[in-house]
Amino acid sequence: MEKESKITQYRERLDKTLASPDLKNGERLKTLVKDQLLHSTKDETKGLNEKVIEKRTAEVSNFLDMLRSTSVNDNEGLKASEKSHAEWKLKQDNEEYRVLYREGPQGTPFHSLLVEGYVEGPVDVCLCISCESSLYKKWWPQSTIPTFKIISCKCLQRVRIGEQISLVRMKLSWPLSSREAVVHYFLVEDFQDDLIVVLLNTISDSEDIDMVTHGFTGEAIPEAEDVVRIDVVGGYALQKVTPERSYFRTIATMDIKLDFVPPSLINFISRQLIGNGFRLYQKRDQVGVQSMEMLKVRASLEERLKQEGILSSRASKSDKAQKRLKPVNGIAIEANLPSVQLSALENMHYSHMIRFDNVEEAR
Repeated sequence: MEKESKITQYRERLDKTLASPDLKNGERLKTLVKDQLLHSTKDETKGLNEKVIEKRTAEVSNFLDMLRSTSVNDNEGLKASEKSHAEWKLKQDNEEYRVLYREGPQGTPFHSLLVEGYVEGPVDVCLCISCESSLYKKWWPQSTIPTFKIISCKCLQRVRIGEQISLVRMKLSWPLSSREAVVHYFLVEDFQDDLIVVLLNTISDSEDIDMVTHGFTGEAIPEAEDVVRIDVVGGYALQKVTPERSYFRTIATMDIKLDFVPPSLINFISRQLIGNGFRLYQKRDQVGVQSMEMLKVRASLEERLKQEGILSSRASKSDKAQKRLKPVNGIAIEANLPSVQLSALENMHYSHMIRFDNVEEAR
């Protein structure tokens, strides 16, 4: 009962944050997005113009409305949602997370899934694990019967800090052909409420992409070969609960390119895949926490050694070079990190650069 009470409190706090006037005000959102783009772009003139800012602002506003669609505190959002969508159906509900599903507007191929809950891990570690497509094989369920496996996941282009394009390919059970998604990630931070929002929107094959309208080009995106590309609009929100605990809400509206989606497939995804994925995600969070702690200790130790003159000044200048650290619980770590104590904000950005390489883990 105590855990159920806590998760309800976390959910209500996120609902309250999403309902705040600042996140409903168009001009305030535009300023937030513009600041994010300027802060994360080395060359402030590259890929930034009014069209890009307005496009990102509209995408953020739409996603915030999606996040509010389950909020009991936002009657206005619920009424607007009910006009075009079916009601949310509860698929799972326990002391750690819940899963909801709803069909899209009648006559459309869309289906929506929402999962929210809390995990034992700081926001920066959760963010790293969620954003790095190279880590998806570590925590996305790899089901054999029926087949659902990640067979390829890679970053195609890092547009700027907090924005990237990745390709994820999945193998499904016969007679379904493989599916893949070209996903555009865009991160927005609202430090006032300890909130981070990450948009995950697929890039359509028919979409005309250029620097003026999108802030990036489509040169890094390969042609689809012997695979069906799906459409996804969604993302997730992360909110700090304590330094060691985070609350998340993930929502996605998908067109998986099937004329008919059987209820059995929806139940398999919402009741089995998501549950297994949540447990694997929690496990990866725990490894990530231990790895981040080791990085901090290493950085602090190197700073102390430099102060004592043990490390040469020449060596200190190359501290930002890529390093391989000793494994932590069977996980080898590579990171680009300066040898100074990291602030919370630096942790957030540097965690994007961390890669956990798969090695043999003790069972």
